[in-house]
Amino acid sequence: MFTTKLQPAQWRCDEEGHLYAPAFGDTYASRSGAWGQADDVFIKGSGVAQRWQTQRCVRLLETGFGLGVNFLATWDSLRASSSNARLHYVAIEKHPFTREDLRTALDHALGRADPHRRASLQVLAERLHNQWPPMLAGFHALELDDQVTLTLVFADIQDAFPALRGAFDIFFLDGFAPDRNPQMWSPALLTQLPALAAPAARVASWCVAGTVRRALVDAGFVVEKRPGFGGKRDALAAHWPVTAELGEAPTEAIVIGAGIAGASVARQLARRGIAVTVIEQVTPAAGGSGNPVAIVRPELGAIGNPVTEITAAGASWLRRWINRHPDGVPHAWSGVLRIARDTRKHDKMAQLAAIASEEWLTPVAVTSTAQWCGWPTAADGFFLSEAGWVAPPWLVQAMLDHPLITLRSGFAVRNLGRHDQNWRVTLEDESVIETSLLMIATAFDTGLAPARLTMGRARGQLSQLPARADHPLAMVVCRDGYISPAVDGMHTIGATLQHDDEDTSARRADDIENFERLQRLLPDFVSDASQLSSGRVAWRATTQDRLPLVGKLAPGLYTTLGHGARGMTTAPLCAEFLAAMICDEPLPMGRDWVERLDPTRMIRDGVE
Repeated sequence: MFTTKLQPAQWRCDEEGHLYAPAFGDTYASRSGAWGQADDVFIKGSGVAQRWQTQRCVRLLETGFGLGVNFLATWDSLRASSSNARLHYVAIEKHPFTREDLRTALDHALGRADPHRRASLQVLAERLHNQWPPMLAGFHALELDDQVTLTLVFADIQDAFPALRGAFDIFFLDGFAPDRNPQMWSPALLTQLPALAAPAARVASWCVAGTVRRALVDAGFVVEKRPGFGGKRDALAAHWPVTAELGEAPTEAIVIGAGIAGASVARQLARRGIAVTVIEQVTPAAGGSGNPVAIVRPELGAIGNPVTEITAAGASWLRRWINRHPDGVPHAWSGVLRIARDTRKHDKMAQLAAIASEEWLTPVAVTSTAQWCGWPTAADGFFLSEAGWVAPPWLVQAMLDHPLITLRSGFAVRNLGRHDQNWRVTLEDESVIETSLLMIATAFDTGLAPARLTMGRARGQLSQLPARADHPLAMVVCRDGYISPAVDGMHTIGATLQHDDEDTSARRADDIENFERLQRLLPDFVSDASQLSSGRVAWRATTQDRLPLVGKLAPGLYTTLGHGARGMTTAPLCAEFLAAMICDEPLPMGRDWVERLDPTRMIRDGVE
């Protein structure tokens, strides 16, 4: 969906002080009070508060986010209930507020909230503002606290609905009035709700237009009117008359591998109340996740490129996660300056910049790059603000630091096998563990999988360079290689890429190769390859389509493999994707990603 440029919300306060959208000739909420409407029409009308006590996760879809009043009121309702339930709230918005406008508009709206409730809503509004995503079309998953996930879909609703995957318990039908924004209320759209409805799903809306009620009835909903709010005679309530017993959620899982992929998926499962045992044959972050520095950035490619889309979403997701868990993870979101390799690559990045917001991707002429990063570069570049560096071993440890995660280091897995409905994991010491839910997160090692997955691996060597005390480098600079700012007195430069190479020793020739990469980035930064010292050697996975293998391989068996050189960017987001899939929650990406990441696409033979 990252193919069009967003048009942000245009708004002002009307003569009565109500937030008003001139393009639609309508206010953002009832003139009788936004917060009162949220409570009466949506929270009370949907019965969502009763579900806090009966469901482990309430899944809610709103058709127009606006400035988030309904969301904040729902979140506040959950907090006031003292329930341990989780809320996964998905909202579609074609014209999102910019970060600055969101703060201004919410401050204005909060000024009209009930004084007894205002303080708690202000806390939640501040968290929302701090996590607000860049102005990019597509999916943005925000983990706001241990119970609440907000997935914003910045897109036209006609494009967003087919991209959703998941069953929803509650629908909030909101938006500007049908005569001002008819596509939000069209029968063609409303008849898609059954495909997204969980058993006994409920619908709430302030809109009782006959066309809306008839469309819901035609779709199979049971529709009724209830007392309206703020002078309106009626409000709409409806329910989906299909019932079913709630399925049992998994309570325990095993993850094999404690690199970034394994640690991330363990964390996202534990966040959902699942007790996780992580089995690692050496120590956490022993492989590629053990590098001193990793670059977290979107991969800038052509518009519509899947690698660009997943890395853009992944970089933003990890940035938000670390900002919420900042302690103990060395990192810096100082941005990345991406140097253009040639005219063709420059033009692709320029086309991408044309549909992105300038805050996310900014063209920088070669004559100005020194003002950005501190040093002259070899060519024009593009500045990525949602990017930076992180220390992988510390990040892995932070992911594993959860009371529901048990780490078993120094245990190699000999084989896997099915036993009744479970998976049996046999360790090298002949001990056996059984589980109904098993994750393989072993980078490029697919030997344990009950299928032959097509995946390669490549050797990479880093080099290091002492910091320039006289003239520091302000940010990561990259092209086909990269250099980090100084971390603990050393720049990290990398990395070589060698297929069919099993040499574990650091090589001087590789340092020279990394020096040549550095010259193509910052020609004046260092004059002699002898100043570089050999760094770490590790291997990363490679796949034919440059996408990882994430998803269901067999009943109860899932993989998160093949993240490769972009693992710090893709693995944490894919962990949320996998955990949501397992727990029957809405996905943090569009439904087409289920097929794109499906590990069975790389099966050479059948699953055993």
